[in-house]
Amino acid sequence: MADAARIDKERAARARAALSRLGVTQTQLARALGVSVKLVNEVARGRLIGERGKTHKVAVALGLKEGEIVPDDISVEDLVKRLSRAGREAKV
Repeated sequence: MADAARIDKERAARARAALSRLGVTQTQLARALGVSVKLVNEVARGRLIGERGKTHKVAVALGLKEGEIVPDDISVEDLVKRLSRAGREAKV
């Protein structure tokens, strides 16, 4: 993976520190988000950027990127509404 596609290591360190300050383990966060602990660790260390899907969910939860966590069971109608809104708000 190219360096440009990685999360800034300093921001990742701040996210890990925030977890620590809150007393939340990576395991607890993984369970709450329905993802693996390894995935949380990889995102929290800045190894994965969180472009889509589960990695995106973790990056947003850790405050590493702006966005919204879309529930896995979202209806088609709600998904289309969110995509439409996001398209209008997107910075190009």
